[in-house]
Amino acid sequence: MALFTKPAVRLHHIASHFTNGLWPAGVVLFFSYLLTGKNAYESAAYYCFILSTLASPFVLFSGVFDWKLRFKGRTTRIFTHKRVFGFIFMLLSIAIVAWRFFDPSAPTAESGYRMIYTVLVLLNCGFVIYLGYLGGKFL
Repeated sequence: MALFTKPAVRLHHIASHFTNGLWPAGVVLFFSYLLTGKNAYESAAYYCFILSTLASPFVLFSGVFDWKLRFKGRTTRIFTHKRVFGFIFMLLSIAIVAWRFFDPSAPTAESGYRMIYTVLVLLNCGFVIYLGYLGGKFL
């Protein structure tokens, strides 16, 4: 059993840092696009969002496994918030990436939805920052 406990915990920490770093990096790139109009920044932001989104289910489920293993599944406000906001982050990430995939003009000035897209990207960044903050309480 010891073979599976420590690697599983480490995998969650690695995966969560990956997601917690990529989404905000994507936001910085996205705002670089908004300021400069250079499409390369928007593309780079989109790829960061894709990678973060792909990692998010693994982060969520490895976090639940870590919680059950290390903390015996005890329910506290922090764990409840991590599960709820982690799920919201994952769903909103999927929605943002899918929206941009099906409508590549969503983040552009020509789109009537640019402001909504931007607000959703920022909101999701707030979720991932909050999740990282909660995770830091366990160190």
